[in-house]
Amino acid sequence: MKKIYALLFITLLGLSFYSCKKDSSEKNTNKIIGEWRVDYRVFEFYGGEKLMDTYTEKYDKDKAESVSLNDDGTGDFKASGEAYTKFNYSVSDTTINFTNASNFYNGKWYPLNDFKYTIITSNNNELYYAAEGRVASPSFYDKYITRIHLVK
Repeated sequence: MKKIYALLFITLLGLSFYSCKKDSSEKNTNKIIGEWRVDYRVFEFYGGEKLMDTYTEKYDKDKAESVSLNDDGTGDFKASGEAYTKFNYSVSDTTINFTNASNFYNGKWYPLNDFKYTIITSNNNELYYAAEGRVASPSFYDKYITRIHLVK
């Protein structure tokens, strides 16, 4: 019986030194750092909870729209190589939080409200995320979901 208690004690002692590593937001951030080309967008429009319309916008490599996510937590959205939105970002689990964003319009930078995207898929060559929002007009839609697929 003493041998069983000794084995149990040794096992418990060994387990007390074992710990699981937590996935840090730094690891999640490292997966998405880089220059991403927009591959396609899916737009879904809802009335109530019912899907009413959907539209897919496909891009080819010649249509240069991209997202840059830098390792210092800054980034931008670009079209034809020119930044039209700049931002700071952070990653928390499956969410990319965008702050201090500004949009270039008529030769000036204008501040934007903070926004977030939900990560659907993230690996070294693919980033797929979604955003949800309210539709102001036409009134028969009350929300939209946009899914954006990016590739390196």
